[in-house]
Parts: sequence; C-alpha cells; structure tokens
Amino acid sequence: MDTPALALARQRAADHLPERLTWGPLTLSVTDLDRAAAFWTDVVGFVRRHDRGPGLALGSPDRTLVVLAPGAAGPVARGHAGMYHVAFGMPSRAEFARRMRRFLDLGIRFSPVDHLMSKAMYLDDPDGHGIEIAYETPERFGRFAFDGGRFAMFDASGRPHGGRDRLDLRAELAALDGTDPALPVHRDATVAHLHLHVPALEPAQAWFESLGFARNLNLPDFGMADMGTGAPYTHRLAMNLWAGPGARPAPRASARLLSYRLETTDRDIFAAAKARLAQDPATGALSGTDPAGVVVTLALRSAERPEEDAA
Repeated sequence: MDTPALALARQRAADHLPERLTWGPLTLSVTDLDRAAAFWTDVVGFVRRHDRGPGLALGSPDRTLVVLAPGAAGPVARGHAGMYHVAFGMPSRAEFARRMRRFLDLGIRFSPVDHLMSKAMYLDDPDGHGIEIAYETPERFGRFAFDGGRFAMFDASGRPHGGRDRLDLRAELAALDGTDPALPVHRDATVAHLHLHVPALEPAQAWFESLGFARNLNLPDFGMADMGTGAPYTHRLAMNLWAGPGARPAPRASARLLSYRLETTDRDIFAAAKARLAQDPATGALSGTDPAGVVVTLALRSAERPEEDAA
C-alpha cells in the first residue's frame, strides 16, 4: 500500500531535496519550573540555552528543543485536545541506548516499544507531559498493507510486524559506545515528531495538509492518523481521538502545550500556508491556532540552518 507521504519521500529523495517542514522548539507550561528543569536536564539530558524571551529554553548544545513556561496551576488535564506526546530524535542507536541506560540508572519508569520505522521509549515529565525518545529506523520498514481488511506492517524482508512490539532492552544496550550516560544529549538531537489529541481526524488532516504535511496512515477504527514531510520516516505528525471525539482544548490553568514552531526552506509551502496563518509584519513568520487549539508558528529560513535558534 502506497501513501502520499511515502510518494513524497521518494520524490524528495530523487530530487535531492530536504524535508518540506522541520520542527523547531515547542513551549510547555509547567507548575514548578525548578522541578521541571531538573527533570528535563538530569533525566532527559537537555542543557540550558541562552535564548532571549520568556521561559526557560532547553535543548542540545546546538539548538533549543523545548521552552518551559511557569504559571500552570495543575498538571496535564486528561480528556482534552492538545499534546499527546512530543518525540525527540536521537541521531544514532548508541545515543538512543545511552538515554536508555540513563533512565535505568536513575530508576525512571519508561515504556520501550518497537514501531519498526523507529524504536521508542515513552515517559512523562513531572507535570504529565508525554515524552518519547526515538531512534528512527525507516530502513527496517517494508510496506503497509490492509490484508483482509485489517491494517498490517511488513519489514524490509517481508515479515509481518506488529508496529507496537516490546523493545529488547538487552539488545539495545549492547549498542552503548562507552559514552557517559550522564552527559547531555548529542548536539544532533532534534524534535522528531509531535503527536496531538484532536477533536476530529479528517478536518485536522486537511488543516495540516494545507501547511505542507502529506497524509500517511488514516486508521479511523484505531482513532489515529499520521502525516509526513518528505523523509523516509513518514511519522512527523500524528493525531488521535483518544481524548474523545470533539475534545475541547486543555484548560488554560493546566500544564499544556502552549505553542510550537515549524520551519521550511520551501517558499511555495510558505506562501500556500498564508491561507491558514497570518503573517507577522515584524518577523515575517506566520502564526495561527491549530485544530487542537495550540498556537503554531511557521518560519521561512534559508537552506543553511543557523547555529542558534530562537525559541
């Protein structure tokens, strides 16, 4: 089974073009900034950044990945539209294993899952924000299929794969390269994807499609869909109905995803997005509110990424 996201990935590779969109930093509100900062630095492995602006900027040595904003009166409220989790991509299997070793050393509870296209570890921060640590492995993927009317995945050798199998911790830890697990994340760590609770799947897919995302899987029986941006890894954005159809945005006083940033080098994508987003005359960036009620900014940047990113 082919998908628009898989077709886009083949096209971009043939034309030697980068992904149409990449993720910039996201901003999360928290109840206790000191507690949150300690978790995101000691456990997740982020370092403090020196970005100007409100909130505490954290990320890799080279880029800001998340901004923590104080002011939430309570933890993440369940049953609302907004962030399900954010995934941070590790640049190698050794770096993925290093984060795993760190979680184990600290006694942090996490869920290890083999998604075939990626390997993942899931955990929550102290306010209940969902975090995924991911290592993308699209080379292991073969194809999607609806065999007998049921969704199926097959690996590159043609063998069926559940897509949600438990990850073999012992095998992953064998990839450790001796780097101290307590050191910060690698400088090439990224925001890999965002997974949202939305009120309805089809309108959300159409909205994000207008920003340049390409549809990948649409699994209404599972209450989930995902979209790609032109890479072999086609899960750059996911959305689900697991908070309930018609879910309303999270209460303003709860810990929640306040905003996120997207970037593109494609002027056509940027121009088309003006139909959905308003342009700030001061910065030139576009901004608006997504179907989950979260503020989104889309910025046009040059093909060469600057070393410093503003949150």
